Amino acid sequence: MNIIEAVRDRQLFRPFLADKHDSLASWSSWLTALRALYGLPVSGSRSIELIRQCAGRDASLLPEQGFQTGIFLVGRRGGKSRLSACIAAYEATLSGRHELLAAGEKGLVVCVAPSKMQAGIVLGYLKGLFNSTPMLRNEIAGETKEGLILANGVEIWVLSADWRTTRGFTLLACCIDECCFLGTDPDSKVRSDSELVRALKPSLSTTKGRLIAISSPYAERGWAYQQWKTGWGNDRSRTLIWRAPSRVMNPALDESIVQEAMQEDPASARSEYWAEWRQDVSSWLPREAILPCVVANRRELLPRANIRYVAFCDLSGGRGDSAGLAISHQDGDRAIVDCVREYRAPFSPQVVVADMADVLRSYGCRFVTGDNYSGEWVAQAFVKCGISYRRSDKPKSRLYLELLPRICSGTVELLDDPVLISQLCGLERRVRAGGKDVVDHVPGQRDDVANSVAGSVVGTSRPVFRVGFGKRSDTRERTLGRIGQRPSGSGLSTSMGEALYEKFVK
Repeated sequence: MNIIEAVRDRQLFRPFLADKHDSLASWSSWLTALRALYGLPVSGSRSIELIRQCAGRDASLLPEQGFQTGIFLVGRRGGKSRLSACIAAYEATLSGRHELLAAGEKGLVVCVAPSKMQAGIVLGYLKGLFNSTPMLRNEIAGETKEGLILANGVEIWVLSADWRTTRGFTLLACCIDECCFLGTDPDSKVRSDSELVRALKPSLSTTKGRLIAISSPYAERGWAYQQWKTGWGNDRSRTLIWRAPSRVMNPALDESIVQEAMQEDPASARSEYWAEWRQDVSSWLPREAILPCVVANRRELLPRANIRYVAFCDLSGGRGDSAGLAISHQDGDRAIVDCVREYRAPFSPQVVVADMADVLRSYGCRFVTGDNYSGEWVAQAFVKCGISYRRSDKPKSRLYLELLPRICSGTVELLDDPVLISQLCGLERRVRAGGKDVVDHVPGQRDDVANSVAGSVVGTSRPVFRVGFGKRSDTRERTLGRIGQRPSGSGLSTSMGEALYEKFVK
């Protein structure tokens, strides 16, 4: 049985996909896409034209054996996750790939997503699919925290997209959800899209399993974008690239929703619903600009007397997001990061505040600056620990924009902290309406440590209440942080420094 027959069968996938009238009409575009992916016959002028528009291919030249890799770049609410659940279920139960396993070898179908929360959404669809008919329900032999155990011995796992935890298995198929929102920095391997694909492909080789990636398009970078550049419209490509607006794949989507999104933010709506790559998003700074400011093997500097330290924290509720603390000081025209702390979720906010207070006191800091998270609670929690909490008068986007020239000019010394480097490299610079620049982390990623460092470094160049080491002083002084000076003697090559200055500062 092929996947089209499985979708149409009332004992299999049809109840999961059909509307209340038992119609699959809204899924007709997806059925054409599945025919192209699996090498099934394509007929009818509409299907042929759809393949030309969405894949840029001649339907008569599609390979008869189908494609081992398929990338579906479809707008929001286009039905991507539900179709990926169908593909995973088909590959696990009906494709026959489990018969290729050696004795004692466990076959897996893996669905990965940028975060555990997103992976949980995919798992919910899978459970809904297998519980939609008695026949599929009987295929469930058990459940684990990762997913489902099937009667044929195959297991379906749902994991977060970490290249280190997805390697080493025998895979019958793999679906990557929201592939355009994974990390795109090849040296930041925890969430690197390219490293993830490299880790997965050998696991698919013995079973000749399919790699399916689905997402809404995002910034013009990363593995999915490079595959689109080389594979879309290329009849010789061994990868199927399918790009389509939301309403092409899901005509039941209300047009007013798309129009309202266009009025609010056209650049975002074109990406979210029209499946266009965003041209208003770019990297904040390249890795080669950040690394010269990193002092190799320096993890932390001990507190010293007669140094005015500036502290900044980024707190969270402790469930999903981490918290960060950074302490810096000014030395001539250079800002030096002395201490960085990351508190990974889950944690108790009270315990984290108490630990931060201990670190602050060790550096002679009587106050710490932070954002407006959780209103008065954070301020009161620090006061109970003997630390004054001040809300930053600048949003984190502004802090990043003020940190940028210090990095480009080489007037900051960063700690050799992998999390800090990764988060700084993962920042994005976006242009909003009116030409306003906004800097923030990639959706689904974090920047708590980077935000703390930016706040502490920027704070060293501003008039700040001075606190002597172990005692209070009422003097104020302004540091000489020459933000915006042209790069020289910063560890950057002259040509690179000038280019960075021209592009990001001037």
